[in-house]
Amino acid sequence: RTVVTGRAKLGGIPVGVVAVETQTVMQMIPADPGQLDSHERVVPQAGQVWFPDSAAKTAQALMDFNREGLPLFILANWRGFSGGQRD
Repeated sequence: RTVVTGRAKLGGIPVGVVAVETQTVMQMIPADPGQLDSHERVVPQAGQVWFPDSAAKTAQALMDFNREGLPLFILANWRGFSGGQRD
């Protein structure tokens, strides 16, 4: 996933943080058990691009931070969004 989320303290105040992964990450796509000729694939995901799985992770983090009442910091230097064929 090309997004990093977490909790930190800034000046002693707890905050939620969403930041960009700048390195290329490898995504494992498991084989489809319904197709006998299917096999596991490893696909590179470029850093600084917001992919659908990154968007889902970001949304989950935002909901968690909101539920916990944490202020939010977003360090956004994304190059773009890749919707892909899964949308």
